[in-house]
Amino acid sequence: MGTMKNKAQEKRTRRQRSSTIEAQGKANWALADAAQLQYTIVAVASHGGALRIGYSRDGGAYSIGIYGDGDPYTEYIRPNEDINAYLGRLAEDFGNVTGDGSFVGD
Repeated sequence: MGTMKNKAQEKRTRRQRSSTIEAQGKANWALADAAQLQYTIVAVASHGGALRIGYSRDGGAYSIGIYGDGDPYTEYIRPNEDINAYLGRLAEDFGNVTGDGSFVGD
């Protein structure tokens, strides 16, 4: 069980290393790429997981609840971080999905 938690922590740490972009103020999901968000949802849901999308209590960060990767947890992404790059890394952690929503190799 400890190995599973370590792997989950490694994935979280890798995703948190997102490149920064020029953004100021509060997080705004309207600025996220809709296709990238859809791709991430498909990758997570296709592996039995789920996402909860929102904002931190003060609205200053994106909030993503992740289910299906061990114990459920929430990650917060600041608005000066690249939310689309983060979503891409999250999708990669759950598996390779093609543009039509099917998995590579299906």
